[in-house]
This record gives sequence, structure tokens and C-alpha cells, in this order.
Amino acid sequence: MLNAKYQRFADRIEELIEEGKHIATLERPSRYSGSSYIQDDDKIQVHEWLTKTRNILETVFGGQSPQHRDFEAVLPEHIRLVEHSYDIYPIVGVLQGALNDLKNGYLLGREFFIASEVFDSILEQSRHFLKTDNKDIAAILARIVLEDALKRLAHTEGIDDSFNASRINDELKNKERYPQVRWRSIQTWLDVGNSAAHGRFNEYTKEDVASAVSGIEQFLALEFQV
Repeated sequence: MLNAKYQRFADRIEELIEEGKHIATLERPSRYSGSSYIQDDDKIQVHEWLTKTRNILETVFGGQSPQHRDFEAVLPEHIRLVEHSYDIYPIVGVLQGALNDLKNGYLLGREFFIASEVFDSILEQSRHFLKTDNKDIAAILARIVLEDALKRLAHTEGIDDSFNASRINDELKNKERYPQVRWRSIQTWLDVGNSAAHGRFNEYTKEDVASAVSGIEQFLALEFQV
């Protein structure tokens, strides 16, 4: 099941697929040559559709994605030459492939890949603060990473990401996303981060933070494989 944002993307792509199929039926014989092609004002619909298609593929997958490159590859050498049904159908095929990728988690994998790079950077900062004896800042940074990761995992399991991190952890365990032993570890790391965030700095040690950072790093490596 797609989350709300991805479902909006999927709905938009489905609309453009149906619009493309309709546009392909607009081809008609010329009054002068007898050849069939999309003519006159109908060509406005073609260019509008192409603009919307390019926009959704760039927005959802990125300008350097395989989906967007495939779109550019199937376009005729000059966009003004998109005037036959056989020009339209390959683009519809690209949209259908993109929709299938979206529904089957391709975009989620891409987001996880990007997120994992961001998480690595923040955890590196956390480790730096640990080395300089700033355990409290280190704990807060680790907590930020863990909460964001849990919310992303909630998306994959159809869990409301507005729940707090502890509730999401409970829900993920209940859905058997991971076993109870990992749930317990996550709760311990959340407790450290919560104490730091609320200024209760005497409730944990530097070693507790170091253990949390190391554990979160391993957790991300397991859950954010792409």
C-alpha cells in the first residue's frame, strides 16, 4: 500500500496514461495529403501532455533517472514531430513502466538510498561530538536520525508517521518488521535521545551514547539496504 504522497504521484501518472491513450486517437487524415496525423488545435493537447509527463517524471524520479532518460529516448528527434499515434504509445509505455516502478517500491528504494547518505553524515557528526566529550549533542543527533528512520519505515508498513517514535517502534514490532530484541534496543536508544532532548543529561553516560550510535548505525545498515 502506497503512502499518501506516493498515491498522489501514482494517481497523476495514471491520469497521464489515460490522457495519452486518448491523444493517440486524435490522429486523422489530412484534407490535403491523405496522410493521418494529429493536426491543428489537437497538437496543443499533445504538447501540454508532453510537458506534464516530463514534469511528473522529473518530480517523482529525478531528471537523471532511468524513467526520465527513457522518456527522452522515445521522443522523436524534434518535439514538433510528435504527431502520430505511434509517437504517443511509446511515451505511454514509459509512463506505465514508471507507475509499475512506483507501485513496486522503486522510489522508496531511491529515497532510502538518499536518506542513508544523509544519516551517515549526521551520525558522523554525532561521533565527532562524542570524541570531543559533547555526549549530549551527540545523543540528540543520533535521536534525530533514529526518529527519521522509523518514520520512513512506517511509510513502508502503512503506519501513521505522525505517531511518536516509541509508538512507531511498537507498531513496527507488531507488524513483525523486526523482532522484539531489536524493538527493545531501539527503545533503549530512544530513551537516551529523549533524555538528552529534555535536558536530563545525568540519566545516561557517554558510553550509553556511543552504544546507541553504533547500534543505530547497524540498524540502518539492515533496514535501509537498497
